[in-house]
Amino acid sequence: MFTRFAEKILPTPALYSAGSVLALTLSLTAIPQTTWAADDYPFDATADTVFDIIQDSDPSTFVCLAYEGRTTRQMWDKRQDNEFDLEVFLFTAHFSDMPAMDIILNPEFETPEAAREEAEKYTHRLGRVPLVFRHGIRQLGVHKGDQGFHAGTGKVFVYSEMSDRRISENHLEESLLHEGVHATLDDQYRLSPEWIAAQEQDGRFLTRYAASRPDREDLAETALFAYSLLRHPGRIPPVDSADIARLVPARIAVVETILNTTPQVSPPMPPPEGCE
Repeated sequence: MFTRFAEKILPTPALYSAGSVLALTLSLTAIPQTTWAADDYPFDATADTVFDIIQDSDPSTFVCLAYEGRTTRQMWDKRQDNEFDLEVFLFTAHFSDMPAMDIILNPEFETPEAAREEAEKYTHRLGRVPLVFRHGIRQLGVHKGDQGFHAGTGKVFVYSEMSDRRISENHLEESLLHEGVHATLDDQYRLSPEWIAAQEQDGRFLTRYAASRPDREDLAETALFAYSLLRHPGRIPPVDSADIARLVPARIAVVETILNTTPQVSPPMPPPEGCE
């Protein structure tokens, strides 16, 4: 990781409008830029950066959490590299901008009270993730352990000890955004002609992780940085911002198009009685 801790973070300017990628690039031309070798990258992975891009003060669309009891659900567990039918604790998380999301917790949490306490780590934080990156998540599965998060279409799986570490680093929302891209946008965009063309035009990757799996991880890795530059540009130090804007302008433009697309979601249903 090559984060520059000494850079002063600039005040957040107004949001960029039409032609914002060009405006962003022009606004950063006076900032010194790093020269990166072809086989080097500004960052190892988004999970390892120290940037607090989605902050506690940002609004959340989370409304309440309802306990639905015990039920059988399939959960993929990275600790055993397998999928199991488990009698999970089932909660529904209600948001003001999308249908309710299931949160299922491994029975290893033992009691509904312990399961709720764990589920509540994610609810307000999920509500801070922009809807465009979140609306496709239908189920959040939670295990104990410190494994890395993973996701597929409609599903995200997280591990409680790793979540605690990400919370201590003010980075859980950023990790949820990354997995939300996998759950929500991958099927439509990661192998799309537009994204492939943007990769070829840029010719570089922002993270070593994206470069190692360009067909799988590049969209999720790039989306977080692009979102910050386009919506909260003051939250990444200016030298890092200049490098990001210079290295992947075509992919930032694709993410901007995604951000400007209104997600097609059903209106949320009223929460059930007793939802807290």
